[in-house]
Amino acid sequence: MKDPEKYFYQENYKKAAELVQPLAKKKGKDQLLYMMECGYIYHAAGDFPGSNKILLPASDLAKVVPVSISKQAASLFTNETVTNYRGEDFEKVLVHMYLGINFLMMNYHDEARVEFKAVNNELAKIKSENGEARYKQNIMAKYLTAVAYEISGEIDNDPEDLEFAYIEYQQILKLKPDYEPVKRDLVRLAAKLDYQDDYSQWLKQFSLKDNYDPESGEVILIYQSGRCAIKKSRGKLLEDRAMKTALVATLATGNLAAGVTVGGVMATLGNVQNPIPRFVRRPGKIEQCVIRIGNTSCKTQTLEDISTTAINNMDDMYPLLAGKVAASIAVKAAASVAAGIAAKKITEGAGGKSSLGTILGILAGVGTGAALFSQVKPDLRCWHTLPDKLQLARMRLKPGTYKAVLEFKDASGTLIKEKNIELTVEKGKKVFINERTLI
Repeated sequence: MKDPEKYFYQENYKKAAELVQPLAKKKGKDQLLYMMECGYIYHAAGDFPGSNKILLPASDLAKVVPVSISKQAASLFTNETVTNYRGEDFEKVLVHMYLGINFLMMNYHDEARVEFKAVNNELAKIKSENGEARYKQNIMAKYLTAVAYEISGEIDNDPEDLEFAYIEYQQILKLKPDYEPVKRDLVRLAAKLDYQDDYSQWLKQFSLKDNYDPESGEVILIYQSGRCAIKKSRGKLLEDRAMKTALVATLATGNLAAGVTVGGVMATLGNVQNPIPRFVRRPGKIEQCVIRIGNTSCKTQTLEDISTTAINNMDDMYPLLAGKVAASIAVKAAASVAAGIAAKKITEGAGGKSSLGTILGILAGVGTGAALFSQVKPDLRCWHTLPDKLQLARMRLKPGTYKAVLEFKDASGTLIKEKNIELTVEKGKKVFINERTLI
């Protein structure tokens, strides 16, 4: 991905896609990864039909197949890059997320809500070893699900779709009670559904005034900022305290062959890499986008922090993975040392000098260990072109054509860059803006 990424972050999406597309079409162990990368490049370029043409088959390829952590740990003992890339949990969820956004941008609202519901289906499938969910709610997808159902309900005058959107907004309020826009969403839909008790309750609870104008339209800005965290090596196996402790504990309680010591086994692991990678952030300059139209402005708020999700998911799984990987490595390391001792005894028994036997024994043990552990490497494959955060802003406007300014600011509120756009707002309709910054 080195060259495609270079062009991608220069906003030369055409060149980046040209380099990745042949790989996305080629069957092989990395096909899913290249399909996700290529599909997102087209998405960032604004080619939403082209993006869906790749992400739809990718979603089929990425169907969640339950794999226990114990089996995952066993495969981590060898270099996983020789296996098919299955995708991280959050990556497979995001395939449906971007399919939904693509459909929204194409005004295919029914198809969008199907994909956003697929996000919830994927989340329901992803379970830990004890059957509990190991992935938190994707609030961005949940919010856009509500938006898509609200649009369909308004177009078809369907109270069931509006009711579904209303329930989603209620759940979002519980998940993110500090998210101000959802409060107005609840007031608006309670009024539309003629839920008078709820309507009065929300107005009082949120200290809001009813300023909803049925003649107005709405602008919804989907903003994708920065660069997602990517996988890096954790370094040497024994540099990690948790892994070292697990290795020593396993060896101390194991039945070691005659002459094999814990210290001797640990010595063979000095240069072995930790096979479990970690996600590392890639700091960005821009933290927020402000959409300004005349004297009216609205700031985006983060609904999904993809980097934090990636980091937390890996960190949450690490203790269990580390224990199982340590057990597997300890057994094989002890076996390699035992092989060296056996080779030494064979040499001495054949009349070889003790010093020669010792040397050959050590070489046999080291050779076995070297061949074995040269394959222990972290699998650093991951979806590189993803953004760091997904943010959203909503603004109600009277029908008309407007010149808007998108102001991209850093954490201190300093303007980094701006972009001028023109948009047309229609009565009772929503217009979507999809923006991505790469710095």
